[in-house]
Parts: sequence; structure tokens; C-alpha cells
Amino acid sequence: MEALILIGVIFTAMFLIGLIGLIFRKEDKKFYLTLMLIPIVITVIGFGTCALIISGL
Repeated sequence: MEALILIGVIFTAMFLIGLIGLIFRKEDKKFYLTLMLIPIVITVIGFGTCALIISGL
């Protein structure tokens, strides 16, 4: 359980750093966009997998 909380904190930090970088930095926006999108993609895949397991497919 503690590991899931730690992963959530890391993903939140990555997302916020990426968002702040996109807003305030003029150069290297691709790096910050990637940093922001990685946790979103992993979270969506995780929720999709969890929904499939719960539904019994």
C-alpha cells in the first residue's frame, strides 16, 4: 500500500514539474510535455487494466 502511495506522489510530482515547465519555460517544451504525459499514460493504462480485471474479462 505504501508503494502505491509513493508511486502516486512521484507521478504527481512529474505531472506538476511538466506543467510548470510548459507554462514558464520558453525553450525545450518537448521535454516538459513528455514529463507531463508519461504519468497520464501510465495511469490510464493502469485504470484500464484494473477495470478489465474487476469486470472479469
